[in-house]
Formats: sequence, structure tokens, C-alpha cells
Amino acid sequence: MDDKHIQVLRDLGFDLSAKEMKNDYWKKRAARALALTTQDRDVYGCLDHTVGDGVHIYDIEGTEYLDVTGGVAVRAFGLRYRPYLEFEASINDVVHEFPGMDFDAIPQTLLAERLAEITPGDHRKQVVFTTSGGRAVEGCMKSAMDLSGRRRFVAFRPAFHGRTGYALALTSSNSKHKSGFPQGVDVIRVPYPYCYRCPYGQVVDDCNLECVEALRYALQVEGDDIAVTVMEPLCGEGGLIVPPAKAVQGMYEMSKEVGAYFMSDEVQAGMGRTGKWCAVEHHGVVPDYISMGKALGGGYPLGASIGPAPMFTGGSRHSETFSAEPKVSLLSLWILRHMEEGDFLKKNAEHGAYLLKRLEELKDRHEVVGDVRGLGLMVGVEVVKDKTSKEKAPKLRDRIVKTAVQKEHLWILGSGQNSIRLTPSYVITNDDIDEVVDRLDRAISASK
Repeated sequence: MDDKHIQVLRDLGFDLSAKEMKNDYWKKRAARALALTTQDRDVYGCLDHTVGDGVHIYDIEGTEYLDVTGGVAVRAFGLRYRPYLEFEASINDVVHEFPGMDFDAIPQTLLAERLAEITPGDHRKQVVFTTSGGRAVEGCMKSAMDLSGRRRFVAFRPAFHGRTGYALALTSSNSKHKSGFPQGVDVIRVPYPYCYRCPYGQVVDDCNLECVEALRYALQVEGDDIAVTVMEPLCGEGGLIVPPAKAVQGMYEMSKEVGAYFMSDEVQAGMGRTGKWCAVEHHGVVPDYISMGKALGGGYPLGASIGPAPMFTGGSRHSETFSAEPKVSLLSLWILRHMEEGDFLKKNAEHGAYLLKRLEELKDRHEVVGDVRGLGLMVGVEVVKDKTSKEKAPKLRDRIVKTAVQKEHLWILGSGQNSIRLTPSYVITNDDIDEVVDRLDRAISASK
């Protein structure tokens, strides 16, 4: 961090100097001031908020990292993307806040129309905007309850849909998220279609969809009064698991048999990350509800609940203060247009295919790389004790992540119990991908 930005902090009333720009100093200070949530300060340094470019990120000691987290799938175009910054500067004089659920403004309406256009299905849709993916999930859930008169849900194990209220009841990717907290709604839970670890011993090519039959049985014995089945089209936090299309179709059809809605949670996998606007399009299913977030806001808090019109039986059934504020809506509209003009859906599919191809080489080279899977730029590497037993190796995964960050300067995250998650920004190149795989290769070798 240079003197100019240190002076900004001084002008705000903080007596700081260059000698205090050390990782250990700020990690200790953060640990005192910030409640512990998902930080792992034993692995990651303190990031420098004043520098960065594309997929290159820095800590406050000046160490450069190659970033494959994309801000956990938030930064579509990476850090300080020049065209985005130029557009943002051009709209700095717009009003930043209107209570969008109380009064109309043009940007919000245009964004709602645009999302209805790019999401699957030609049925009439409506949108409720919010400030996070979890809240977007809950907006869809409330709409489904309101329209159906039902109060129960189908969800999967593993699954991640958020950590608040109703969304937490659907989540089941880590016991730390839920232990000790009451569940907001009644959930029937069945295994997520996880072909690498199929609990029914099936093989993809001749699978007879025992996972769908498990849902049928659960509905028979627990009750089929379901408002909506909530499914990730690609299980993210639970381990980057790609379900077979026929399984997703089966879950959809089973939901329809009992008169339930079907919802695709696209918070992490949507916004073109997988090469399609919504990842559920890979499965040939048109959901009734879609939740979006993360990359939708271009780094600002923005989520969207998209559902059938009308989404609620009347006014005041759902609302919150912030709802696609004018500036954020305009930025989101710019992102959508820029993605189309830059052909980023195609680029994401191509770069994702190249990333998978290169990671398959690691699978061939390392006995501890059990599986590599993904769609577009949402890819996972599952770490095991060995390929024969497939025994999960969470401690080894953690060592690989720590080595990758601290020794190879590869900014990376885990996922699920024993997987590594790669969700890079859309500006990544094949040369970047080669460097990512080389660094990960060395981290795996050094961590065994």
C-alpha cells in the first residue's frame, strides 16, 4: 500500500504508518475486532484493497497471488477491470439509493426485464431484488409458500443455500453452519446426485436413477405436500459436484408429479459462469424459480429472486429496504451487455474445458487426485487418500490449499469436506490456466 492510500486512512482519523503494513499485525487486529466467521488466518494474509488487476491479487506486504476464487464467484471481470471502472465513473452522479420496493425507478425495471429474458423459459416471470444470494433463495421460498399454500420443501445432501433463516434449513454442506440453530422450515432431504460417490453403487452410463427413486420413496413416507424442490444445478459449497442431466430431470419430474414447484439455485453457478446464463440449462430443465446473486452485482451486494408472475398473492407479502439501487442496477445491466458483446459465455465454456483438460493431467499424475469435475469456470478437484479406496482426505486437502497459497502464491479455496474449488474470473486466459495448474501441481507434490 503506497503513501497516498495510507494518507487516506490518516485523513479518516487513523494514526497509521507504512511500518504497520504487515500481515501478522493486521490479522491480529482483525481477530480482535471481527467476529470469527469463515476466515482462516492461518492460511491467508491481509489483502491490499488498493491494488490488483484481473486475476492478480496482492496482500499488504506486496506479495502477488494468482487468484482462482474470483471473490468466491463474485468478480466476473476480475479486479479493477478498466471498462467496468470507466462505466462506473460515468454514472457516479446518479442517485445511489431509492427504496425500490416502495417506489419505481427505471434501472430496476430494466434489470428485472433483462433477467426475465436471459433465464430459461418463455413463461411470464417477475423479479424481487435483494442484497445477497441467501436472501434471494428465501424470496423464492416465500413466493412458493405464498402461491402454493404449502410449507414444506425438498432439499439435498450436500447442499448450500445460505446461512440465514429459511435458507439455512435447506443447507447441509457443513455441520458448523447449522449446529445449535433452529430450522425455519420443514425439509425432506435426499442425497444429491454424486456420481463419484454414488450411495447406490450406480455407474453413470447405465444408471437407473436410484437417487430419483429415493425422492419418490421419501415423498411417499414423509408426505408430498411440497411447496418447492430447491436444487443447485452444480453443487458448489458441498464439493463442486456435477449431477447428470437425467437425474436433475428426474427430480424435476418427480416434483411436478406432486404439484410442487422446482427451483434452481444459481447464486454461484449462474451469470454465465458455466457457459450458459443459468447452469440448469445444461440439464434441459426449465425451473419455476431461480435465485441469483454474487456476480450479478459486479462487486456490490445484489441478489434476485425470479419466479412465476404474479410472485405473491398480494402486496406487502415480502419486502426489504435495499432492492437493486439505481447505480447497482445500471452496473448489472452493463455486465450483462458486456458479457454478450464480449462473447463471454463461449469464452467461459472454452476456458473451462481447457482448465478441466489440464487438471485431468494432475489426476493422471497424482494418486491423491481422485476426481476432477466441473462446468465452464466452476471446477472442483477431489482429494482422496488413494484412487482405489476413494477415502476422503480432508487434512491433505487443507495442506494443499495452505501450500498453494503460502508457497506457490495461488489464491485458492476449499469446498466440501475434501475438494478444492476453482471459480476464477471470466478474464482468465489459457496462459493463466497453465500457471494455475503448474502451481497446484507443485503444491500437491509438496503436501503429500
